[in-house]
Amino acid sequence: MKDYFDDIKKMLGENKAYEKLVESQGVCLICGHDNPIDFEDHHIGGKSNSSIGISLCRNCHGRLSRNQQQDWPNGWSRKSKPSMKALAMLLRGISDVLRVISDHLWEMSYDE
Repeated sequence: MKDYFDDIKKMLGENKAYEKLVESQGVCLICGHDNPIDFEDHHIGGKSNSSIGISLCRNCHGRLSRNQQQDWPNGWSRKSKPSMKALAMLLRGISDVLRVISDHLWEMSYDE
């Protein structure tokens, strides 16, 4: 089993990884996973709709990104769209994040 601190030392040599650690505050905002090597940035409303992002572990990021690709309306990722539509996509993204957090907490309540 790899030592967690070996991974941290390796990351500190990479400026980008260090920035991710600082920006993410050390945990996935959905599940609480705390290995900074696994962090990815998630654009809540999609890159074309907003620059607002959060730091998530790979699993939670993948879950939200798949939801955007599969369940969001056609054209949501187009760069040119009315500003109200872009705002609607940002709000939908926030809703998705809250739903995934809620699902995670629901599942935790049944863990024994």
